[in-house]
Amino acid sequence: MKQVLLLVIIVCCAAALAAGPAGAAASAPGATIGVVDTERVQAEYKAMQALNQQFMEFQKQQDAQLVRRQKSRMLFEDEQREYLDLSSPTAAPTSDRDKRLGDFEKLSDDRSKRLLDLGQKKDRTADEEQEYQKLDVTYKQRTQELNDLRTDVERTVQGKSDELMKLIMDSFNAAVKAVAEDKKLALVLRRSVVYDSTGIPIVLYGGADITEDVITKLNQSPAPQVNLTVPPAPAAAPGTSTPVTAKPAAPAAKPK
Repeated sequence: MKQVLLLVIIVCCAAALAAGPAGAAASAPGATIGVVDTERVQAEYKAMQALNQQFMEFQKQQDAQLVRRQKSRMLFEDEQREYLDLSSPTAAPTSDRDKRLGDFEKLSDDRSKRLLDLGQKKDRTADEEQEYQKLDVTYKQRTQELNDLRTDVERTVQGKSDELMKLIMDSFNAAVKAVAEDKKLALVLRRSVVYDSTGIPIVLYGGADITEDVITKLNQSPAPQVNLTVPPAPAAAPGTSTPVTAKPAAPAAKPK
């Protein structure tokens, strides 16, 4: 999954704000232009740093759901349900739990190998054909579930990223506007290493540097709030349960 970093969003924003209603200060005699070092804001806006860390943990937990489903790909309904419960981040770690999880993961892996082994066998017995069909149905069903979950996770992560970007940019723009109005600035530009289409820096020289004031305003304001609780993964689809101690046949290559 493509990783989304929130720390870049202010740098990518062009902050050019007219101060006051309808840019009234723009026509004032001797009106001043302000500049903001967005890279410094990025580094010193405390709420932004905290939200970025929370988002990265949220994304990590979302990705963990995919890993858990991948490792339990060939488990049947009751087995997968138990595996997902045991591997939940809220489950207490114990040696018995770790062993049980390891047994389930080995069983899932062995069944994948068994499926490919049977699929490559030309003359399957009736029992082998029945076993093959059962494993094949499970594999296709779990693959669809995994693909659906991956789509849901990507949509959820992107949605939260967009939500956080908007919250942070709204806070940033509000702070710039408030400082600009206090100082009666006509315009606020971004001072950074970003260049325009001609290769000339956006701000070459001068301008009233209001970076410190913007940072102070941001850090004194209530931090943006967003819910980064990981929703529970969908329950395992109906299937046939088999004890975890079931013994698969000799291993072969895992199907892709």
